[in-house]
Amino acid sequence: MDKTEEKIIQATIEWIMTADYRQLSMRKLAAQIGMTTGALYKHYRSKEELFYQVSVRLSQRVAERLLPDRSLPAKEQLSAKEQLLALANSLCQLCVSQPQLVDFLFFNPGLKEFYQHTNSDFQFYNQVMALIRQLNPGTVSDQDLFTQVWAFIQGYTFLIMNGAADYDADLVATTLNQLVGKGAGK
Repeated sequence: MDKTEEKIIQATIEWIMTADYRQLSMRKLAAQIGMTTGALYKHYRSKEELFYQVSVRLSQRVAERLLPDRSLPAKEQLSAKEQLLALANSLCQLCVSQPQLVDFLFFNPGLKEFYQHTNSDFQFYNQVMALIRQLNPGTVSDQDLFTQVWAFIQGYTFLIMNGAADYDADLVATTLNQLVGKGAGK
């Protein structure tokens, strides 16, 4: 990635962290970083393409922040189920402290392609899917279990962000136990 693209991505991230991403236009972004709109479009053909690349970057940061440290000795690492529960709880807490970030990561229009054709660009997705593979009791496919777990996490954070629910760690644990089984991943 060249310096200009890095500058564009960083400016977009700064916007997302302080304001509603829906209010960001390519024109506003270009003005913010001292570029012409045409020059910005030479790097990113559309706002959706830019948002996709920003999502990949932010997903990596969130994965590094929320997923357990894999460099620990095996005996000190959490089980797959404990890791998934910690991740879900951390996402809910992040939703409370930085709702604009979670909103962008889950719902921005640049993710349409990812949701329709899951790929490996997202480190966060890859690591969650690895946990799902370990936890799957075999009653459904890994992708179906991921969809069930992710629908809960994403839906619950959406309710929290919109004031329709308060974060409840016990609810998260109970729901994940129902989805992956009480004894899975031990």
